[in-house]
Amino acid sequence: MTRYARQARFGPFGEQGQAQLEGLHVLIIGAGALGSHTAEMLVRMGVGRLTIADMDIVEMSNLHRQAVYDEQDVAEMLPKVKALKHKLANVNSQVPISTLYMEVTPTNISQLIRGTQPDVIIDGMDNFRMRYLINEAACEAQIPWIYGAVVGSKGSVYAFDFTGPCLKCLFGEMPETAESCAINGILPPVVQQVASMQVSELLRYASGNGFSKKLVTIDTFQVKYQTMNVDALKDTDCRVCSQHDYQLLNHNEHHPIEDLCGNAIRFRFKPQVFDHAELLPGTIVKRNNFATIIHYQDYTLTLFKDGRMNVHGLTEDTDVKTLFNTINKSFK
Repeated sequence: MTRYARQARFGPFGEQGQAQLEGLHVLIIGAGALGSHTAEMLVRMGVGRLTIADMDIVEMSNLHRQAVYDEQDVAEMLPKVKALKHKLANVNSQVPISTLYMEVTPTNISQLIRGTQPDVIIDGMDNFRMRYLINEAACEAQIPWIYGAVVGSKGSVYAFDFTGPCLKCLFGEMPETAESCAINGILPPVVQQVASMQVSELLRYASGNGFSKKLVTIDTFQVKYQTMNVDALKDTDCRVCSQHDYQLLNHNEHHPIEDLCGNAIRFRFKPQVFDHAELLPGTIVKRNNFATIIHYQDYTLTLFKDGRMNVHGLTEDTDVKTLFNTINKSFK
């Protein structure tokens, strides 16, 4: 019995679907909850090639819902892509896995897609701005992509192939605010359900059946599951899929201060700052080649190799601009 015989015996997928899957190159953007689960399933099933892009290290708060990571990864402050590649290589050494420890941004996403040339993109991100960016980049490159979102006990999935609506057709303008797992929490079962539906859409695509054309919504706590055909929502005047006006792709500005979920914020400095972390106010409590963790007053600062700094421990009384300026002056 071959490694994949059990899944190939399922008639609608079959040996042809398995052969097609083994010829696919899938790009997963984000190696968190959805990305880690979809990556594990695809590697176990024998996908032809996998590329994973992510910018974060493994943290203790990830372990309850994200696949394959463990406490040793947290202790070593490993990048998710590094830990994921190591674990998945032990699951299936026959699948080539490429990883990119990088932040995907408007300035590099098109280059990322051109450089990797995937057949399908899977959304493993946790915010709508990134999903709208993926939508534009995938539309520009004419590459199908599979959207997935989870928060609380709810999730949704839709696969885009450019014959139906795009993400902007479905949801209109990008939400300025949205629920987040840091604020609203998240139940692990809905992560696995949504990731499974994303992979199911990919299997349909690989087997020649095409995407389901259904918007899937799930509420795992209420044990509800709904599907809806949304073809009628395709906007023939859509700025993205009809007019090919990619405003996010053409917006290259990075703000030095960005809001994150919960009581956190992100500062941006030049990458050279990482090599001079000892100049920062506070005490370095842990450091490796990928990240440095610093305690300063009541804040925890995580400085990444590319100059990003996540600041946790903010309160309503925190003067964010003053904090930024205090840190920034340390390097001058």
